[in-house]
Amino acid sequence: MLSPPPNAPTRRAPYRTWPATLAIAAAMALYIGGLKAWDRHTPGGRALPAGETLVVGPARFVPAPGWQMDVARSRPGQSLTLFKTGHTFVVKANRWLGDEDGPIERQTRWMERVEHVRIEGDITDFFTLWGLQGITFAYYGPTTSGRFWQTVDTRRHAVVQVDFYGPAEGEAQALRDARDMLDSMDLEGGAS
Repeated sequence: MLSPPPNAPTRRAPYRTWPATLAIAAAMALYIGGLKAWDRHTPGGRALPAGETLVVGPARFVPAPGWQMDVARSRPGQSLTLFKTGHTFVVKANRWLGDEDGPIERQTRWMERVEHVRIEGDITDFFTLWGLQGITFAYYGPTTSGRFWQTVDTRRHAVVQVDFYGPAEGEAQALRDARDMLDSMDLEGGAS
């Protein structure tokens, strides 16, 4: 009997890889399909009870009727995003240890350079019925326009920024709602 030479490769039996490949592909399809189905059946917005006070950091306010919370874009204690008919109302609260002008300068640079919007007119002061005060400006871009409000509480080391934006259609009513929500806002909501 002849034996193969010592350096000759040995012949191996072929492995059947198609069953394992098919099982992995089926598991991936089931996983991805399940995630897509879950995403379709999980609502992105949550209706808000009428008259309920919402709190974001030190800010608290009452949302206008008909606005819904965007669950995916809201972060408890840090930001709250509301939407209605294509318009968006975002409240963000952050810690701030600098002066009152720092956050607005950074925000206007960001909006002009990154978001490619133009600041309309001058940055002006605003005051609400509850005594909240800060600065505001209007802005516009190719597809959207909006208004930005900011208040800095140096005593609490906090900054609260409110950004309202959306398409021109229906803007007048949505802006009235935004102003009503801002008028209901104060900085007694919670810890910053």
